[in-house]
Amino acid sequence: MKVLFVCSANICRSPMAEGIMRDLRSDWTIDSAGICAFEGDAPDLHATLCVAKRGIDISMLRSRPIRGDDFAEFDLILTMDDDAADYLEMLRPQGDVRYQKAKIENLAVYAQDICIQNPYGTSGFDKVFEKIELACHNLAQKF
Repeated sequence: MKVLFVCSANICRSPMAEGIMRDLRSDWTIDSAGICAFEGDAPDLHATLCVAKRGIDISMLRSRPIRGDDFAEFDLILTMDDDAADYLEMLRPQGDVRYQKAKIENLAVYAQDICIQNPYGTSGFDKVFEKIELACHNLAQKF
């Protein structure tokens, strides 16, 4: 299974999800990206410290933007809300069957929710971690 987690800037939620899922499923290919990410930014310090408290190291991860080839490479692309999922469907390259491979879903659904809020600039990283962790556990059990 090849899974890509996508958030806005690829410095908070999606690297947290990548780290959590790598911890749960070492047999999967896991990556993360951002809709409006810059190439090469380190995860937000609050995100890094939040997951480190649980024994997960994401300090080596670096941000990257979503790429057209991601739609052909990954089996599942998971966003943090329905709006981002809809936006990625609009970004999906057309005209080549390879780009139809990835299924795009909202990760929050795996935590019985509609959205995983962006914690950037808030004190909500622990709450976001818990929601992402629950979603990742449920996802890992499904496949």
